Amino acid sequence: MPKELPSIIAVSLNTAIDRTLEVPDLEVGGHVRGRLVSIQPAGKAVNVARFLGTLGTPCILTGFVGEGDRDRFARSFAKTAVRVEVFEGRGPTRENITLIDPARGIETHVRDVGFELSEDDLERMKKKLGILAARRAYVIFAGSLPPGMDAETFDRLVGVCRDRNAYVAVDSSGLGLDIVRHGGPLWFVKPNREELAELAGRPVETDLQMREAARRLLERVELVVVTLGQEGACLFTRTGAWRATPHLDPAQIVNTVGCGDALLAGFVHAHARGGAPEECLRRGVALGSAAALKARTGEADPEDAERLYATVEVTPMP
Repeated sequence: MPKELPSIIAVSLNTAIDRTLEVPDLEVGGHVRGRLVSIQPAGKAVNVARFLGTLGTPCILTGFVGEGDRDRFARSFAKTAVRVEVFEGRGPTRENITLIDPARGIETHVRDVGFELSEDDLERMKKKLGILAARRAYVIFAGSLPPGMDAETFDRLVGVCRDRNAYVAVDSSGLGLDIVRHGGPLWFVKPNREELAELAGRPVETDLQMREAARRLLERVELVVVTLGQEGACLFTRTGAWRATPHLDPAQIVNTVGCGDALLAGFVHAHARGGAPEECLRRGVALGSAAALKARTGEADPEDAERLYATVEVTPMP
């Protein structure tokens, strides 16, 4: 019989509703006609859970949604391998808007802020994580921090999982990056080039600069994946480094929102099945590439991912 997979928990502290519209020849200031492409529950951790569900990988989604929205989120994962166990906060779920201009091949993203969490909310989440996190479980904190949450509070939530010897992954920005600098050890972080430069406190423009910045992170983090947009991603460990390059026709790219979340989901999916780090990177880049082919954020065709997996080139970095 196949070995039972470890638990995977996706944590969304600042969940969103994503609304995507197609607006040909978009001009700022004026009346334009658009077409609604999709509207769905989202946020980075929600997207990660959705991609895992697409792959048939069981996952628990927890975190906070707006008042009255728990059922809406649960319904969006019906008939998937994702179990939704979210709390309702005291405010509306934030809404993000993506405007796609197919005529010019550009996207415009408008991001809402979200609501503040109370001390009671944080205590409920600490207890929830204490129940869900276990040795060798994967706990993925993905997305921005809600208003009012500082790095120290965030690190206390992460610490609940770290103290239980879970694989803790962090994919955040702004204050969420501070725990990479100053918090306890982590299993996985996924900055883009700009975020890596922010963590390093210096420009990261060459491979040598990228490797040096990652080397410093590896003092506190086991795996560092640096995303490079259409160029793919690089993986750094304490024993080696690899670059994964996708071969995807730019003309096929429809929507890049959520591609990094797909990469993270693909990586964890492969790692939970015992894949070597470079194999996990290849799987992640393939799923991220497949997500770029879909207009609806959080979607990817597993057949596209498998086809693109064969084309992803993984090479050791000097």
